[in-house]
Amino acid sequence: MALPSLNGMRAFEAAARLGSIKDAAEELHLTPSAISRHIRALERNLGQDLFERGFRQITPTIRGSYYARSLSEAFEAIWRATDDVSLADGPSHGRTQRVRVLCVPAVLNLWLADRLPNFRRLHPAVELEISTSGKRANFDLAIVDEFVYKAGPALTLLIPLVLTPVCAPSLLDGPVPLRSPADLVNHHLIHECESMRWKRWLEQEGVLDTTPKSSTTLDDCTLIMREAINGAGIALADTMMAQDFLQQGKLVAPFPARHTYPAGIYLHQRRSIGNKPGTGLFQDWLLSEVEDHKRVMAIA
Repeated sequence: MALPSLNGMRAFEAAARLGSIKDAAEELHLTPSAISRHIRALERNLGQDLFERGFRQITPTIRGSYYARSLSEAFEAIWRATDDVSLADGPSHGRTQRVRVLCVPAVLNLWLADRLPNFRRLHPAVELEISTSGKRANFDLAIVDEFVYKAGPALTLLIPLVLTPVCAPSLLDGPVPLRSPADLVNHHLIHECESMRWKRWLEQEGVLDTTPKSSTTLDDCTLIMREAINGAGIALADTMMAQDFLQQGKLVAPFPARHTYPAGIYLHQRRSIGNKPGTGLFQDWLLSEVEDHKRVMAIA
């Protein structure tokens, strides 16, 4: 049989890989309706549906999954071959290698920023351009936070969200003792955006009355950490938020208990980067730093 339209195959592969018509449209710089039309035309050409369609949700069929994986491998080979040819005009040694990175603010401000000088020392020819907002498809690499159930196949898990209470050392010797997790509700608790994280953590520790004596809700993780350091209350922090402050002694974890929240920090790699100079260096360095973080924080 004749090969289907390349546009249809690209639209289907992107939608299957990203798990979203909208995200596929952003990556390919098309409208969602155009992506849908291309996929429908491909399905007519093949004589079968490639997606099971629900309300605002698409799931590849068994044959659709096989076809999507095969197309992904083929397109990846094409990207790599194209990049190899484009770099053959001259050696990249000595040239500035720019890498565009999108990073969620909490990870950048509380964990990554203090580690970047080490990367620059190791790879002075790599120029990093880091932003905290924008579309993932516009960056070479994106470090993002996402709920597990929303994380499609285009995202690689770097580290799960592991939460533990943290506070200023002064609170340990304060008038309200911290002998068990049940004592937390007698303190001022600091919430991140909403109260469900604290409620879930306390219930996992068997605390039935999860209503705190007082609380504050903040949407900036850096501010939350500053408030905790200043003794304003007890924060429920993930390990990346807390690692450096715990090691510096500015914060303490009053209890060893830690619980995983159904979310995590993920890495998204733009499909078209192929063998782009510098990107692989930064990605390998980042993965090494994450593994060191897991070791220090005893995360399996």
